[in-house]
Amino acid sequence: MGYLMLVLSPTRHNEKSVDLALSLVQRSKRPLLAVFIVDTRVTDAISERIIDIGFLGDTVSEQLAEAILKDYEARGRRELEEVKARAEKLGIECELLVRKGDFVEECLKVAKERQVEDMVVSRAERSNLSRKLLGSAVNELLEKAPCPVMVVSHSKVENHSENGGVD
Repeated sequence: MGYLMLVLSPTRHNEKSVDLALSLVQRSKRPLLAVFIVDTRVTDAISERIIDIGFLGDTVSEQLAEAILKDYEARGRRELEEVKARAEKLGIECELLVRKGDFVEECLKVAKERQVEDMVVSRAERSNLSRKLLGSAVNELLEKAPCPVMVVSHSKVENHSENGGVD
């Protein structure tokens, strides 16, 4: 039986997604793969913006970007350990993984490498217009995911079948 993959990131975290993932694996007796993606697009954008406005020089901006990456990774490890502790209390097998890179690319790589059967991801609260204008990593993931994806926001859970459809 394949993994259910819980995807966390610095900008996409919601306790409801952790609750949902734990509930699903507990009922199905499957293992949980909890993954924290340190999305380098976010840190790159922060660094580029700081350089563009001339707030800091190139070297200091690069050091700041590296510090943000390290902080995100440390935060991710802490969050994953909390998920694992909750899983162990419920008797759930849980594997942890931290990846750095593009959010969508890393999710797809892990899903393929680990033969993930479904994913649970959180969606940051933004307007639909904002998603259309600025893009949405979660929407991109929905289009490319090789398995069903459950998207958890603060107000609802959307169950997407393969290729971006909604159940």
